[in-house]
Amino acid sequence: MQPILKGVYHRACAVLPPSLITSDRCVEAKKYLELEEINSESEPAIRRIQSELLARTLKNALQNVPYYKKRVTIDPASIRPDNALDTLHAFPLIGRTEILENASDFVSRNVNKYLLIYMTTGGSTGRGVPLWNTLSEYQTEEAFVEAMWAPFGLTKRSRILRIGADTVAPLNGPPSQTRGRRLLVSPLHLDERLLPEIVARIDDFKPDFIHSYPSCLQTLAGHLQQMGRRLHIKGIFLASEEVLPEQLRFFSDVFDAPVHFFYGASERVLQAIGCYDGKDICYHLNPLYGIAENVRDEYGHELVGTGLWNEAMPLIRYRTEDYGKIADELTKCTICGRSWKTVHQLDGRKQYYLTTKQGTKFPGLSLDCDKFIWDHVSTFQWVQNRPGKIELHIIPRDNLTKEIEARILEAQRKRLSDWFEPITLVKQSEIPRTKAGKRRMVVVNGNPGAATNDGESPRRSY
Repeated sequence: MQPILKGVYHRACAVLPPSLITSDRCVEAKKYLELEEINSESEPAIRRIQSELLARTLKNALQNVPYYKKRVTIDPASIRPDNALDTLHAFPLIGRTEILENASDFVSRNVNKYLLIYMTTGGSTGRGVPLWNTLSEYQTEEAFVEAMWAPFGLTKRSRILRIGADTVAPLNGPPSQTRGRRLLVSPLHLDERLLPEIVARIDDFKPDFIHSYPSCLQTLAGHLQQMGRRLHIKGIFLASEEVLPEQLRFFSDVFDAPVHFFYGASERVLQAIGCYDGKDICYHLNPLYGIAENVRDEYGHELVGTGLWNEAMPLIRYRTEDYGKIADELTKCTICGRSWKTVHQLDGRKQYYLTTKQGTKFPGLSLDCDKFIWDHVSTFQWVQNRPGKIELHIIPRDNLTKEIEARILEAQRKRLSDWFEPITLVKQSEIPRTKAGKRRMVVVNGNPGAATNDGESPRRSY
């Protein structure tokens, strides 16, 4: 039913007024997102709404979801907005293992499973986590994304250059196609042979915005830099991969536009807006999207989320396998002005953690590279095949000399030799992308949960 439902929905969107096809839940979410108080989690109105949404979520889980009915001995009638946050901690922590072993028990019995939108998170280590959503939830997710991007000028009439999983095309097909107001470029076609043709199509299309994986935009930006070109657009939206400071600095040099990014996941338990001050990245967790917690383990502070809008498959206290410490205090961001729970450093996925020569865990996404590397390398990837040792894989440009190679390697050794030895530089003709067109920044081979270039992991938007 999923292709039929989506097809009918998108055709309806093209011809019918929004009031006829927008669900009540989506209307409710939009109303909350338009509140003046939305930027401060400490505002009484926001805390009240958050508590009401959480109480509704917990009641639904206990009344209609077999997994929670079996494991949580709380009377649903006893849950109220004033005790919902306390009641939340009576629910067990869950992760991908619990869902894989009890998949059907996580689906609410008050919805028709055959009318749900089904997807999986992908599976870097085997089966992906199965997820079911209603059309209403699909619309609500769109509303939250639009609320993030609309302030920067994005409208339904904007012309968008899109590079992502939904634009992947067969390798024997054309690298791009125009669909309405979107130019769809296939990530698997971003190679030096086809990039001139792709850039020519972009010039003809004249996009207002770019919506892309960071690694794909990195490839396009590198080609434009080599050509001495800049694209003049209104804005860039990055999603579905980790974002590093050196990438943001590189993009600001190549594109004449502000860059926006956020954190989210297919499981829809947390969403955060990213801010960059020219040096560091932080993420502000939307209090009306989900309830965020930290759980400490050997890797650090894991993010745990409870989605507030998942009716068909509520996930309560879901261990995301993403790591970053939530700040103890609410403070107003000097960049965006929000006062939400904030993660000042997102350390990345569990599968991105490297093992040092001392046997400790090291967040792979903290392996920043110097800005000058982009002048001589089209892309790079950190690889660990054995504990304590790391390799920097690069695709060199024509201007990469032995002297520059030595400079790149010495910079890494100077920063990282206390944790890793040896550190080696490996030149590659290609760094493979996943089936969805992503390129992993970090690959850890030989460990449980390691992400390989052939696998997929849950959608993350760092």
